[in-house]
Amino acid sequence: MNDILQEKKHQLLFEHTLEVILFFDEKGIICDCNQAAYKELGYDTIIGQVSIMDIFRRVFQKSRDGFRFLLKEEMNEVIETVAYRKNLTCYPVDLKISIQKDENFYLGFCSAVSIASKRAAMKDAKKAKVVVEKVNQVQNEFVANVTHELRTPVNGIMGLTNNLLETSMEPSQMESLRIIDRCCQNMIKIINNLLDFSKLEAGKFTIEEKEFSFRKFMDKAVEANLPAINEKGLKLIVSVSPDIPDNLIGDELRLTQILNNLLSNAVKFTNAGNIVIDVIKTYQENEDIELFFVIIDTGIGISEEEKDKLFKSFSQVDASITRRFGGTGLGLSIVKELVELMNGSVNVESEKGKGSTFSFTVRLKLKKEQQNQNMQSGSFVYKGLEKMSVDSSKYLFPIDSYHETDKIHQFGTEENKEVIQGAMEKLIICIEMDNWEKAEHFAGVVKSMISEEQKELRRSAFRLELTVRKEQHEKALEQYNALKEVLEPYLKNKE
Repeated sequence: MNDILQEKKHQLLFEHTLEVILFFDEKGIICDCNQAAYKELGYDTIIGQVSIMDIFRRVFQKSRDGFRFLLKEEMNEVIETVAYRKNLTCYPVDLKISIQKDENFYLGFCSAVSIASKRAAMKDAKKAKVVVEKVNQVQNEFVANVTHELRTPVNGIMGLTNNLLETSMEPSQMESLRIIDRCCQNMIKIINNLLDFSKLEAGKFTIEEKEFSFRKFMDKAVEANLPAINEKGLKLIVSVSPDIPDNLIGDELRLTQILNNLLSNAVKFTNAGNIVIDVIKTYQENEDIELFFVIIDTGIGISEEEKDKLFKSFSQVDASITRRFGGTGLGLSIVKELVELMNGSVNVESEKGKGSTFSFTVRLKLKKEQQNQNMQSGSFVYKGLEKMSVDSSKYLFPIDSYHETDKIHQFGTEENKEVIQGAMEKLIICIEMDNWEKAEHFAGVVKSMISEEQKELRRSAFRLELTVRKEQHEKALEQYNALKEVLEPYLKNKE
């Protein structure tokens, strides 16, 4: 049945293609052809009557010897020539000839495509491209003008609202003004998204390279989302690896936009539980540094089938989500574009009803004096690898000096190996007993002990800690065994 269907397909393709197709024998006489050959060449009868030397006379020499000589060369490359019709008029074509033969079998094949048709198609394509570019230009100019015109009155409303909020009034009036202010802030976000989207579409978006403080950047990004976090009574956990230098070079504004978008989404779609932000360094060489951000929530989650829609423009996984939570569907598509402009990638893992994990990498640059530093001492970072919890309106984000004085942190020492081995033994017990709080503690200990080691080892420990946080029993066992396997050669060398 499949062979018959395949044969039918080939027959349809042969009969209905617009190019001239000819089969010929060892003498050059045409033994089969398609309908386009009759139509283009003007013959009533071709098979057995016409030679390809008559049609492509500029290619072949008149003698049979010349024909055979050229066929021996097989002419597999496409050549530009002319095809002669029955009435001796001709038209330009791209010609390709190939041959199938053995001792008892010979079949020649040639196809000729009208260059005039191809040129016309290319001309039409160029015209269409010009039209599309013009439409895009008009569209982008329109979006830029409209967003500017919208931003002006919205900023005016926000300014007047803030002035009124500083005056004395009834509680109900105060609440109404707060609602107006929140609505204006949401409107500004939508306007900014539309403007950014139009710039990205037009290819006019550029990434700046300026020096900034990474710790202050983290502070500001988290502080911007604290009111919504505290309003919902969520617990925020932030962990930043101590080996990340504070002074970096990159586009702080766009990095803030990426993190704010993912964090605000996590808050929006999480009604109870935790939100986790984890940042580690995954690469550093000369002036280049790569950071890996992870944002975990215990929100509504999405199914595997719905994930494909996430990073598409004007798309949300479900229309009911737009009605319930709002949004234009542009946020994540802008995140993806910005991350890629910063030489990174973005990924998502999610399970319906259990939450989501968004991760992304970005490439930044180091100041010259930091390029050979390993952040062993004197660097201001979030205290060690401890996680800072935020579950009240009072926000504290301690910053302390990180002094690496204890030998147990130096990878390769006996003290270091003993701590890792002990933590791994306790970790597996906690996983098997589903004691996730303590399991997370021991996973964090292991990760901190190998924070200066090779990328593969650090990533294994990092993945294990994330899995433990999500309380996934089977996956945690799997990640534990994977980490144990890469650690085993190192631990065996323990004297």
